[in-house]
Amino acid sequence: MLSWVLNHPESSVLFLTSLFCLWQSWWFKRDFLSPANIYCFTQTITLGIAYLNLNPAMTPLQPKTWMFWTGGLFSFMMGCFLVSLLLKRNGSQFQTIALQPVETYNWKLHVLLSYIPFCLFLIGIWGLVQKTGSLLVFADDPASWMTKDVDYGYYAALFSSGPLLTLLFGVASFKKYNPYFSVRVIARIMVFLSITLNLLAYPNRTALFFNLGALIILFNYLRRRISPILIMISLLLAIFAFVGISIIRDQYGSGSVEGLALETVMELPYKYVANNYWNLDYVINAPTDREYHSHTYGIDFFYGLFDYLRIGGSFRNSYGWDGLFNERVMKVAGLNTTHYLWDVYKDLYMPGVFIFPFLCGFALTFLYRKLYKPFSPRTVLLYTLFVYLIGWWWFTPGYKQGIYWIWAIFLFTIPTICQLRNSLPAQTSFPIELHDQETREN
Repeated sequence: MLSWVLNHPESSVLFLTSLFCLWQSWWFKRDFLSPANIYCFTQTITLGIAYLNLNPAMTPLQPKTWMFWTGGLFSFMMGCFLVSLLLKRNGSQFQTIALQPVETYNWKLHVLLSYIPFCLFLIGIWGLVQKTGSLLVFADDPASWMTKDVDYGYYAALFSSGPLLTLLFGVASFKKYNPYFSVRVIARIMVFLSITLNLLAYPNRTALFFNLGALIILFNYLRRRISPILIMISLLLAIFAFVGISIIRDQYGSGSVEGLALETVMELPYKYVANNYWNLDYVINAPTDREYHSHTYGIDFFYGLFDYLRIGGSFRNSYGWDGLFNERVMKVAGLNTTHYLWDVYKDLYMPGVFIFPFLCGFALTFLYRKLYKPFSPRTVLLYTLFVYLIGWWWFTPGYKQGIYWIWAIFLFTIPTICQLRNSLPAQTSFPIELHDQETREN
């Protein structure tokens, strides 16, 4: 083990940092999913994995890349710290106590309105089936229908919205805050149905991870705090597996049959994590014989906001800018994802690399503090969406995708309507009669 640490000093330091994020959550009884902690954890553990150098494409990061990565980390932390400092000066005490339920929320209307995006989701699946002939799970060659060459038009935004339904129905599934038994049962059935249809219609890893991530985050805040010890044990097992496999790989070497098979198994998940970092380093320090992507003057930064209006696409085509996955940054053909800092650098140049993470840390921490006021489904849903995207930033920036802007609109609008409706002085009864007995918790 000591020799492995000496051979992988960067990974060792980064893994220790991620372990510290877990340890301090357990020791000080803090929330593991707080903004600063989740950003530091996901950034360090993924870069630590990348630095294992299990693929020759992952060369050591150059100084400019390290400056960007550490600068983004520091700026995000400073944004989080500033919110805490300002609230403390105003006399606001913050304790991660259990969320307090409120009576002024119409859960029945919430579930009813959630069927609006569900119907849109079904329309998207119908459009997909019209093009492919069946759900992709049952297609003869599903992979051929999941390439960027297949244009599903606006149907793609609809049939990819399974995680939105998981969020909307999921928040109504917990007994602690929703006292209506029949509404909870309907919501749980809809969560299962939405995830199943999502994976049958278009079985991609993004939808699977988002559905699971949304449920885990909701469970953490609406049912029971996820133990950092459980996360730490899972992390240690994963690290030991990576180390053990790398030792075996060195033992067999790449020339033997065992070594070749093992290398193939290892590199599939490894490339998925590491290519974001080697592409980041590759494009920031572009070789002289490669075309350097021009900066977008901040215009493409707002692509996600205007994605479905075709405005952003017109600019990209006119100026020859890359698409969502930056086709010109690929160090290895087919591995085209990159770290969010490259998109920030491309759009806002060097000041954006430090200012944008700071603003995100500030805004997300402010939202996080509102979680521990009287319970608000709107706050929980928006925080769940945003903290997941922040944790996923080592992969690709969510703000550049229009679908997440649409989800945020639904997650804001539906809970707001339900909150306001139940707060009206002359509130009318809900039009749907539920036949089973409704019980409230004390």
